[in-house]
Amino acid sequence: MSYRITIQIEGEDLTCGTLFQSVRRGVETTTFSYDAGYLLNPKAFSLSPDMPLGPGTFHSRGLQSLRAFEDAMPDRWGRNLLLRSESLCASREDRTERTLFEVDYLAGANDVTRQGALRIWDAEGIAVAEPDNGVPREVDIPALLDASDLATSDLDADVRDLIDAGSSLGGARPKASVRVENGTLCIAKFPKSNEDAITDSEAWEQTMLTLMGRASITVPKSRLLRVKGRSVLLMKRFDRSQSHRIPYISGLSAVQGNDGDTYTYLELAEFIENCGSNPGRDLAELWRRALFSCAVGNTDNHLRNYGFLREEGGWRLSPVFDVNPTRGGGEKYLATALDFGRPEADARIAFEVSDYFRVSKTEAKGYARRLAAVLRRWQVTARQQGISDASIKAMEPGFARGISNLEAAI
Repeated sequence: MSYRITIQIEGEDLTCGTLFQSVRRGVETTTFSYDAGYLLNPKAFSLSPDMPLGPGTFHSRGLQSLRAFEDAMPDRWGRNLLLRSESLCASREDRTERTLFEVDYLAGANDVTRQGALRIWDAEGIAVAEPDNGVPREVDIPALLDASDLATSDLDADVRDLIDAGSSLGGARPKASVRVENGTLCIAKFPKSNEDAITDSEAWEQTMLTLMGRASITVPKSRLLRVKGRSVLLMKRFDRSQSHRIPYISGLSAVQGNDGDTYTYLELAEFIENCGSNPGRDLAELWRRALFSCAVGNTDNHLRNYGFLREEGGWRLSPVFDVNPTRGGGEKYLATALDFGRPEADARIAFEVSDYFRVSKTEAKGYARRLAAVLRRWQVTARQQGISDASIKAMEPGFARGISNLEAAI
């Protein structure tokens, strides 16, 4: 199967290459080659660091060596919805279910809501997986929440509206793409069906976004909804600017990494130095995010939870996302470490490596003081998001330890 690939730059879809899929004896191999015209275009850039611009062909088993495409296709939640879609179609058409391979997941993701600016076109020049009914509106969120609960509890349930809305999205938690009243594309992040009131994960994520915004960390526009007594986080898509798509790669693609392996912020810093559009700006912000993760125990800070957007001159750090505190007052360990072999969520390590992020020791101490002042109001901020006293009490030991650690480092 062959697909024409385009990348949208400044609102224009430019043919950038051809993706070819081959499946033999259950093994999928793929190849990609840049279009000759794209290579001559002054606006052209490599889709990801492992796919440098130039003639020739890139080969991969699945898409693991074509990381730009991995970033454009769904993760666990979206994959499960696409599997459900195939099952429903097979049942309606009275046929055996197809095995879905990596390119099938890529092509099957909703064209309108697919992450980043890559688009997939078939031999007839039709955008693959272009939805029939558009993207749901904000008023549909209660129905989508019900569908996400149903999708989790009943594998045979017909949830085709949720499939259309959520199949393009990554991560493990339930979510869907929606449009708000002015047409802006957003992500609605739902609680798990079995989540209790103490966990209240979406309200805690909104609390973290609020605190980070006060601490000079770039956050997307977001707001918390209460739907049937449960929290739903509505977050503006930062890979869209009005109707234009913005090229995107994950932090994992930036360092040419593999899922499950361990990496450090220093490797992200190296990418920013070499490929960033504004290293001075983004290195300092990356360091601030690392220090924030230490302070709140954001232990799920793996590199797919970091991203970069393309702008003139290179890649810039995307707004922050998927930051959550963890309970307990014990020592926390980061998925992405501050330094090699040192995964502890410890502000003192952040201070030791600050020079690599162009942050002087004086600047580091000044920012840490400011961050500590912001975090001392975490309980007030949490209550403003409607978080219960019981949930706040469960988080208290972790915040106390984090603030104390900041003060000790200063």
